[in-house]
Amino acid sequence: MNENFNKSQLDSFDELFVGNPVDIERNLSALLPEAEKRTDKSVYLQILSQIALAQAMQQKFDIAHQTLDEAERLLEPQYQLAKIRLLLERGRVYHQSDRLDQALFFFIQSYDLSKLSPEFDFHTVNASHMVAIVEKHAEGKIEWNKRAINLAEQTKDEHCHAWLGPIYNNLAQNYIEAEKYLEALQSFEKCKAHAEEHGDQIVIRGALWGMGRALRGLNKLDQALDIQNDLLKEYEKISEQGLLPIELIYIGRGLVYEELAEIYFAKRSGEQSQKYACLAYEDLSKDAWMKKLYPKRIERMLELGKL
Repeated sequence: MNENFNKSQLDSFDELFVGNPVDIERNLSALLPEAEKRTDKSVYLQILSQIALAQAMQQKFDIAHQTLDEAERLLEPQYQLAKIRLLLERGRVYHQSDRLDQALFFFIQSYDLSKLSPEFDFHTVNASHMVAIVEKHAEGKIEWNKRAINLAEQTKDEHCHAWLGPIYNNLAQNYIEAEKYLEALQSFEKCKAHAEEHGDQIVIRGALWGMGRALRGLNKLDQALDIQNDLLKEYEKISEQGLLPIELIYIGRGLVYEELAEIYFAKRSGEQSQKYACLAYEDLSKDAWMKKLYPKRIERMLELGKL
């Protein structure tokens, strides 16, 4: 790797956080020798923060904490951005290992520090949306996601606008949890509009699914059914043409089957509900995260499918 390439990569190291975590860790680690040569160690410390996250994504939690410890020993008062990111990634390492109380502590610390200056708005939005993720109650989640959205919409930092799609979705899910279905529908519509601006078909499908879910909550069952049936046709086409990895098809299609089962149950069409519940269970039970995060929904499909 030549010197010019190193300098170019150092200035845009966040762009290397793509792909699987093993590759991310390797690619970022390759930048460390050149970054360490700099008198200003801020970039070096920030790269370490992202390496720690990649390690946590591989469930190497102890090593991730050691990486963060190494970086923190080099912190100096002028490295505010590095400190913000180290606090945030410490929280994410705890989050990855299901230690949510510790995660919340560090996310709030990162938020409190980053909100002191508009130059850190991107990381303030990041921290506030992570607080929302680990908050225990729906109302707290809603409050923090609203805070993140307000800043992302108002800031002069255009990079923050990238947060709007996922946070609109998160807020909508919070409203579903709180049984505020009209607000959920409105947030999913915003999520869909944002995704359409950027041509993100996966997010568009997710937002459409959410709109259908919210409509079911509002007892607008025929509208909800139309949306989910259209999505099912789309997933059938995607599956036939091999446009997505099969793992993503299982989760996307499985969620559509789940909604169809619930809609038909609400319409008192037991045979159809049972059919789609069986299909939902077949798809969703293949996803480890779905089983871990939403076991009651899996059990519900077992119940409706009479499996």
